[in-house]
Amino acid sequence: MKNYIFVFVAILMVSCGKQNASTLIVATDSLAVKTIGPHREYNSIYHWKTTFNPTESELAFLQNHHIKRLYLRFFDVALDNHWLGEQLSAIPIATTTFLQAPLSDMEIVPTVYITLEAIRSVNGKEADYANRIITRILAIATRHKINNINEVQFDCDWTRTTRNSYFKLCRIARDSLHKKGIELSSTIRLHQLRDDCPPVDRGVLMLYNTGALKSINTKNSILDYLDISPYLKNVSYRMHLDFAYPTFSWGVWFRDNKFKAILRTTDFLDTNYYQQLTDGTYKVLKDHYLESHELLRDDIIRLESPRYDEVLKVKQLAERTLRNNIEYSVILYHLDSIALTKYATDEIENIYRHS
Repeated sequence: MKNYIFVFVAILMVSCGKQNASTLIVATDSLAVKTIGPHREYNSIYHWKTTFNPTESELAFLQNHHIKRLYLRFFDVALDNHWLGEQLSAIPIATTTFLQAPLSDMEIVPTVYITLEAIRSVNGKEADYANRIITRILAIATRHKINNINEVQFDCDWTRTTRNSYFKLCRIARDSLHKKGIELSSTIRLHQLRDDCPPVDRGVLMLYNTGALKSINTKNSILDYLDISPYLKNVSYRMHLDFAYPTFSWGVWFRDNKFKAILRTTDFLDTNYYQQLTDGTYKVLKDHYLESHELLRDDIIRLESPRYDEVLKVKQLAERTLRNNIEYSVILYHLDSIALTKYATDEIENIYRHS
């Protein structure tokens, strides 16, 4: 445990600047303690990159669509090797680098992704991890002068076997944040709707990544009404929910009908290297490298993108079924100019509009 504490503090120092650890921990107290106010209905969006440096078009998108809340991924908590040994432990990784300061007139929700392997490993040490995660979040916020924080979000695909540990982590983190006037939210996946609610102030229902990604027979793993509708039959949820919808695309790469990797590239129009097939997938024509992957002739790439009409169909069903408050927020995933250009201005406005 002593090694773990050293590693965690060392990483904290690297990510937040060359200060000593005690300065960083004290710095969290510089965030003004405030009273928890009502959760307001805002157009919202996720930022899910390791560098915060929005382009002019992305900043214009925020302004044009009156987006007032940004769910900004700060870091992941994952199972990894210690710097000083071979033992695997849950540690913070992939901390976001800030090349710009977030807009001062926008509410920022620091978001932390916690892997399933990490939550398994914290069993029995939830209080220690909760305190260190919150300390790290507040230190990063102080370092980058992010003061407009009313909420922190945990993102974890917890299951019944990891539920108790995740819920305990949430409960301790929530109580700690409440002392600073900050609430805690959690992502909620479709398979979690029929389970107990985590001990947080509200949830965000993730209405994307709903299909069998690794199956060659899947048409669209990002969003498919037929995948989602069974989860929303005869279901209710006792906690306030906001709703998150996808606006991103990716390529899913297969070889001999077996999943290889997700490709962030979405342009396969070069006919020297790709042939579009009748089902909308692409066949690789020549061996080449893409995103450090070696693609071979006859590999298959399934280009997935959520259709606007499918998003609206899912939106109407989800909000009609699970809306338990007049006020709720719609969140897009995520702030990326290339992906967002695939949607017209009125289409984005219709997704944000309440059903």
